[in-house]
Amino acid sequence: MIFSGFFFFLLLCVGAGIWASNRGRFGVGWFFISIIVSPVIGFILLAVLKDLSKDTAEFVSGGQTNRAPVPPPGPADDDYAVALEEVSNGQRKAGIWAKAFTDAVGDKDRAVALYTARRAQDLADERSRRAADELRQTEEGRALLAQQTYDALPKGTCPNCGTVIPLDSPICPQPKCGASFDAPDGWRIKPLGT
Repeated sequence: MIFSGFFFFLLLCVGAGIWASNRGRFGVGWFFISIIVSPVIGFILLAVLKDLSKDTAEFVSGGQTNRAPVPPPGPADDDYAVALEEVSNGQRKAGIWAKAFTDAVGDKDRAVALYTARRAQDLADERSRRAADELRQTEEGRALLAQQTYDALPKGTCPNCGTVIPLDSPICPQPKCGASFDAPDGWRIKPLGT
């Protein structure tokens, strides 16, 4: 009777350790905490503490988030100055000038004002497009570099779920697996080709 009670106690402690490992925590440590304190208290603490496996999966996946697009800024003072200088020098954009002149119904002063406003907005839009292109190139460059770095890492398979992962991974990125490779006597990644 005592043996079966002790066996049940150890089984609960192992269960607490496994559950802790699945929640992104150090399973062996939680096994010993459950032995010292109580498996019931271990389970209660694990239920109350944050599930780290979700945070770890987001960290491993790169934490990609969808950012809202930044609205284009309005024309700056320099944009108005450039547009006014174009009118003064006679180097107007033909399409913008024609639209401004038509809307001004032949009034030249009003056409200059409309052209200046529209050309300033056009310059601001061009600046915004250039900034967006540079940002896109930078993000694409970073993503390409990150992929090349990941591809160059030596790989292995998770002994628990079989996912191919880098050999230096501290945990398996699969949310349902969550195997930890940090423990000295725990799981070990199997190198590919062995």
